[in-house]
Amino acid sequence: MHKYRWVFNPYDIEKWINEMATQGWHLQKFTWTRFTFERGEPGSYIFRHDELDRLGAPYEDDYLEFLQASGIELVHRSGNIVFFRKSASEGPFELYTDKKTKISNLSKKVTLLLSLLLLNFVIGLTGLTGDFSQQATNWAGLTINIGNFLIVLLLIIPLLRLVQLRKQLKKDLDVYSD
Repeated sequence: MHKYRWVFNPYDIEKWINEMATQGWHLQKFTWTRFTFERGEPGSYIFRHDELDRLGAPYEDDYLEFLQASGIELVHRSGNIVFFRKSASEGPFELYTDKKTKISNLSKKVTLLLSLLLLNFVIGLTGLTGDFSQQATNWAGLTINIGNFLIVLLLIIPLLRLVQLRKQLKKDLDVYSD
């Protein structure tokens, strides 16, 4: 079965994948928008994600071997996002990525979304200014520029959620580092 979601907040996606697992749908592979599940025993696995720094980092193979030796199975990797699973019968399963790394990863996502948002806003605004300065309306251009503003509106909510999550992690980091 295939499901489609945008991967802006990997923590929300992880929660959703675990909800799917409790219903008997186990993640097999994923991309930024497409998730492939196979039918299995409901609640038999716990899924976690991690974000590796970059492809081919020197410690990456050691890290993956350590997880495998701990009974953790690599499900799939897309870019720097990796999903793992472990049998639920073996107890709780957490990956302990430090808060500074999580904040850094979220900051990169915030920067990317903000850049896309601003780019679409500027292109849309520039295009609309040109559309309304002419006598005849260019309907194709107007449609494209309105599309740019719709993209801006679609990116605002994920951007705000990521900023809020990053702010909460920073607050937690400050509380626990004193």
